[in-house]
Amino acid sequence: MRSSVIGLGIAAFLFAAWSASTVVSETEYAVITQFGKPVRVIRDAGLYLKLPAPLQRVTRIDKRTLFTETNETELLTADKKNVLVASYLSWRIADPVRYLTALRNREFAEARLTSLVQSELGSSLGDLPFTNLVPASEEGQGLPELEARVHAACNRVAGEDYGIEIASFGITRLNFPNQNLQSVFARMRAERERIARGFRSEGEAEAQKIRAEADRQRDEIVANAEAEASRLKGEGEAAAARTYAEAYRGHEDFYEFSRTLESYEKVLSGNTTLVLPADSPFLELLLQRPGTARGRSAE
Repeated sequence: MRSSVIGLGIAAFLFAAWSASTVVSETEYAVITQFGKPVRVIRDAGLYLKLPAPLQRVTRIDKRTLFTETNETELLTADKKNVLVASYLSWRIADPVRYLTALRNREFAEARLTSLVQSELGSSLGDLPFTNLVPASEEGQGLPELEARVHAACNRVAGEDYGIEIASFGITRLNFPNQNLQSVFARMRAERERIARGFRSEGEAEAQKIRAEADRQRDEIVANAEAEASRLKGEGEAAAARTYAEAYRGHEDFYEFSRTLESYEKVLSGNTTLVLPADSPFLELLLQRPGTARGRSAE
């Protein structure tokens, strides 16, 4: 009997010693609760002592960065377009006591975070037209602006209410419902056609400017070339006249005789009929007697 009591005492002592210590790993927080109320938070890994159960208990909370995906949700933009949005967020527990008091476990935490993200997405999308989202426009920076707004709002609320820090947030899908796709595609095609017409109109205007400039340069080059040709032709004719004058200097009668024969050769042919007055200089050589003509040539 005495040995049984001693054995029970040893067992009770070992249980009390075991329940009065706890080992905390590197991936978790340990929250010590006393009658359900948090009294201590252990943030570093190691072996720690506490009051034995049931006076104090240990609740372990993951302190690693966690990842959650939200389901695709249909929301409305400022220009009344229904869009389907799916997103993700990575988060970690920054305040274990507040987290434990508000949420208790990860499943409940993910449900609250998903609801918070969808609420903030709906609010932010309601302030932005769809054209400001994809692609980035002059009015905004597209999806990055939306993601930054939702991230900031969710991080503030999650930190104040749940003790959670949202490390990152992003949109994984942004699309139209199937029933709206055809009308959206038609509007997109019309918009692209309008832009293409604008580009073609600008291109044609630029082409006309280029052609007009090319025509102007061509006319200028041709005019300069013709002017240069006329100048060179005049200089050539002047040079030829000087050459002729030097060649026939002292033989003016022969030059006149030669030029008259050339003119006869050009004007007269077998069927040529000329009607000229008898005193025409053109007939002077033809009306001279042969002897006179030869004598004049001999001189």
